[in-house]
This record gives sequence, structure tokens and C-alpha cells, in this order.
Amino acid sequence: MKKSVLKMFLMSLLKSLLCIVIILGVGLISYKISYTVLSKSSDGLSTDSDNLKDIMDEATTDEISKNLIYVSDDKNKITHLMLEICNTKTYNMDYITIPVRTDYTIPSVMYRKLCQVNQEIPQVIRVSKLKQYFENEDDAYGYGVLIFEKMLGTDISYYTAISEETYENHYTEQKVKVAYKAKSSINNTPGPDGTTPESNTTIKTKMKISVLSEAYTSQLKDLGSDQEKIADYIKDQYERVSSNLTVFNKIGYLEAYQKMNVDYYHYWGVPGTYSGKVFEVDTKATKKALKQLTGNETAYTQAQDLTAKNMISEVVSSSSDEEEDDDSEESTESSKGLKIYVLNGSQIGGLASKTKQKLEEEGYTVPKIGNYTDETLTRTRIVVSKKGQGEDLKEYFSDPEITTGDVTSGYDIEIILGTADAN
Repeated sequence: MKKSVLKMFLMSLLKSLLCIVIILGVGLISYKISYTVLSKSSDGLSTDSDNLKDIMDEATTDEISKNLIYVSDDKNKITHLMLEICNTKTYNMDYITIPVRTDYTIPSVMYRKLCQVNQEIPQVIRVSKLKQYFENEDDAYGYGVLIFEKMLGTDISYYTAISEETYENHYTEQKVKVAYKAKSSINNTPGPDGTTPESNTTIKTKMKISVLSEAYTSQLKDLGSDQEKIADYIKDQYERVSSNLTVFNKIGYLEAYQKMNVDYYHYWGVPGTYSGKVFEVDTKATKKALKQLTGNETAYTQAQDLTAKNMISEVVSSSSDEEEDDDSEESTESSKGLKIYVLNGSQIGGLASKTKQKLEEEGYTVPKIGNYTDETLTRTRIVVSKKGQGEDLKEYFSDPEITTGDVTSGYDIEIILGTADAN
């Protein structure tokens, strides 16, 4: 009995050892085969330069990117704010400083949505305190982008958040005289009826703006036009900051960085005025200024003189065209007195009725509203029955397009609302 049990035990042990030997043998053979195949094909592997070229070919970029740069300290306070505009058509780089002591009134529709995130968010928000109303840092930056898009009247491509230490290593502040043209009653004499007329006035404000430091400028110059150095630099920078743009996408801007002259970077202050220590952005003038910068088709060929008046329209080549537009606005046919049909193409309830109310308060005639079901629009479309109409309606919408075409019978103008005007 004992011999049979021992025999069974030894047989089981031998079978187990045999299985282990087979497994090890298969593993060794697989390793040898893989090693041989990879060794033979090693000569065909791509180089670092090839990999970099593949990344550049595949990376997607915007012709004109707008990067909102947040700077915050360890007390959860935003200490600096800039909008970086990178133009891959002209290879211009512009930085617009937005004072953090800016108070901004969040539009009602957007405010109601933000209250669902945090009921303690005030409708009049101080830029420097933005992060205090969100538990998650990324939420603060993301919702901040939506708020600043409304404030500045432009789309923002992505955001980047850097520390106070990084800011101090890369930037410095310089005091400039920011100027812009706007319709204002400043310096105008009251008329016989006691009211002060508005006219085109150049408004000037002293402001500290952020510019690249000499040390950081030298660091960028040292990169030269070496693609690998620039790629490594971008990768290093974006691994140390918080951003919703991937390093992969950022590398897509390599060609632009190669061709940019850091000495020709331009720096601006956002149009607006101070009331005591609180800054108020002139949203209408800002929208126009940013449109000029992004529409600029002329490359900068010399360094910016920051001791001169800091006025975008005097530097950007398209400024003369913009001034002509200002003059032509006076002779443009008024839409007041014309019948306007407002259609909701955003699929957001109540937008048409709110727009009707707003336009009627401004003196326009809106007998009817309705829904547009052909498609969901992002950009508001103003359809006019004849060329020259509707120009005065553009200021009430975010970057609308005007087209001449068929309008519903009995009306002169159709406004089809897009989601861009939902707030």
C-alpha cells in the first residue's frame, strides 16, 4: 500500500517537473525568435528626426491660436492674466495683459448656469478671485475661459496655468500708456439740454503690462531654429504647467516658433479704464482690437516701442480699413423701422424671446419669433433682403455673419440665432 502511494507521488512530481521544463523551453524559444527578428529589422527603425517629423505632420494646430495664460500664487489667487495670440500665417506673437483687479458682470444666462456649479459665485466677479469659487483647479480655469470669452468678445483656443515663480522667471512688468478709440462723452461739453454728446474719443489709461524678461528672451534665442531643441523645450515646458492643450498639439506650432523673431513680439494692454483701483474692460473696444490683431496680415519687422502710445489700431496694418468702417457705419442703412423676424437656431429654449426683447428695447421692430429647424447654428446668421442692411445689428451679437438672400414674406430681415449668443 505504502509503495503504491509513493509511486503515485513520484509520478505526479515527474509530470509537474516535465510541465515546468516544457514551459521554460517554449519561453526560451520565443525569446530567441523575437530577438532574432528584432535584430534583423533594427536597421529599419526610424530616427528621432523621423519621429519628430511624423509628430509635426500629424499634429493639428489653428492658424491663429489664442492661449489664456493664468498665473496664480499659493494662496489660490490669480496674480496675472494674459492672452497670447500666436499667428502661424504672419509668424507674429502678441500678448494682451488683462488686469486681475478687473470686475466683470457675468451675463445672466451664463450666471444661472454657473450657480448650478457653486451658488456662492457672485454675478460681479473679480478676476483675481476666480479660483476661490471652484473646488477643482481645472474647473476654475475651464469655466474662466467661458467667462473671458464673453468679456473679450473672442474665442479662446486653450488655457495654460503657470506658477508665480515661473512667471517671475519668464516675464517682467512695464508701465505703458494704453490708448484706444471709443464713443465716449469724456472731454465733451454738455449741450443746451444738459446732456453730454458722445463722439469718437481716444481714451488713455496707464497700465502695467507683462513682457518677456531679458533672461527668458535670451533662452528663446538660444533655441534658434533647431526643431529638436524647440520640440524638447515645448515638451519640458508643458510637462511643468497645467494646460488643456496636449504637448502633441503644441509641437504642431514648431514651424511658427522657428520663424518667429522673439525681438518682434508685441505687447498690449486690454482696452479699458480704471475707477480707483478697479479696472473695467471696454468689451466693445476689446472685441474690435482683438479682431484687428487676429486679422492682421502683415508680419512685424521691428521691435515694439513700449515708450510710445500703446494703441493697437495705430500699429496693425488693417487699422485704416477699420477706421473706414467706423465712418461708413454712419451712412449704413438703419434697420430701425424694418420688420425683423427672429428665429432660434441654437436649440436653446427662450433665446429668441430674449433677443426680441433686447432689440425692441433698442428701438427695433420684431413682430414675430420662431424656431429654425434645418440645423443647429453656432454662429448667428443675419439674412437681409438687400445689400447694406443689417450692419447696425452686428453689435448685438457675437461675430455674426450677414448674408443677402430670401427673407420670409412680409419681413425685411431674418436673424437666425446661434449657440455663440446663448449667453
